[in-house]
Amino acid sequence: MISEAPVYFCLNCFAGKEEKVRDAAEKCIETAGAGDFQVWFPLKQNREKRNGVFEMKDRPLFPGYLFIWWDGTDETVFPFREVQSINGAIRFLRYESGSRALMGADLAYAEWIHLNRGIIRESKVRLREGQRLQIVEGPLKGFDGNVTKVDKHGRRIKVRFDLGGLISEVSFSVEFLESHSKKIIEV
Repeated sequence: MISEAPVYFCLNCFAGKEEKVRDAAEKCIETAGAGDFQVWFPLKQNREKRNGVFEMKDRPLFPGYLFIWWDGTDETVFPFREVQSINGAIRFLRYESGSRALMGADLAYAEWIHLNRGIIRESKVRLREGQRLQIVEGPLKGFDGNVTKVDKHGRRIKVRFDLGGLISEVSFSVEFLESHSKKIIEV
């Protein structure tokens, strides 16, 4: 496939091996002289309680998945075979057309991750009586309709993602803002 703009690819690898595969993929693509690129192991910041104190920790956004931004226009010259032969790499996401360049919602998620520099930080949300949860600030703004669960006590929401036909729910830490209404409901 020949495109006019830089493309994104998604590489599946063994969970827990993402950082090693990312480092090896960077060396492999650089050695192949394929042009400008970036490889992400997307992370999310989670608020976790340890010894009664909340701390922010980086956790995998999509365990076992790496995203690659590449400025090439002809994906037939990208070193797929070499990258896929890296120990711990499994396969690239591929569409029925044979293309590995991300499209549609998959492309939108990759661009969103790229826009947030590979780390999805805490968003601010508001719950009001009789209304749905509203994400008012942060990287999750605009994902309101994908929220499947709200845990006000744990300061988390679950957001539904469809990546390459694989539907998963991802838990994100959020900051709940004060509502103008005294009574707050769970959605």
